[in-house]
Amino acid sequence: MLEVKDATIALEGRILATGLSFMARDGQITCVTGPEGSGKTTLLRTLMGFLPVSSGFVSVDGELLTVKSSQAFRRMMAYLPQQIQSLRHQLMPVEAPVCEAEEYGVWNALLPGAIEAVEPAPLSPEEIFQLAEQTLQETSGKQIIIADEPAALLTPELALRLLQLLRNLADDGKTVLIASRRPLLVEHADLIIEMNQNS
Repeated sequence: MLEVKDATIALEGRILATGLSFMARDGQITCVTGPEGSGKTTLLRTLMGFLPVSSGFVSVDGELLTVKSSQAFRRMMAYLPQQIQSLRHQLMPVEAPVCEAEEYGVWNALLPGAIEAVEPAPLSPEEIFQLAEQTLQETSGKQIIIADEPAALLTPELALRLLQLLRNLADDGKTVLIASRRPLLVEHADLIIEMNQNS
């Protein structure tokens, strides 16, 4: 379970949310939604401990999550990044496994300071779904599933299949937290968190 209590979420001096409180519970799908630029991805990165809250707190199963403690908590988490091509190595055999030193790049590829990389060829909707499905199938040891716009580039049929995968994980008692503007995912969430764009 993830709890956010009276949190202020900010990035580069811009306040994205104040007094934010909610619980993403085991066995449920929680969906963070809102217009583009409203802070959905920033909130997810805060919940993974890459960014601190300006006030309030985030806890995992009752224990305080901070930037310093977050690496241990991320071992409990599985992550589908918005730029899912960062996981594309899973589609093909690799000579060496991905090392832990690459954690920052995989979990946080779009934050300032991430290493610039050559843009790979776009993945097809089928390849995107295949990556998402494979990643979600490997979550047996993970209690928290976090997905950033997981259905953004999927066809309606594939988005429905992805929703069923996420629902199955929630039914298995996992905490499923997604950021999405796609109505299919928003409407089927157990809890919806609205992020409002601030000027």
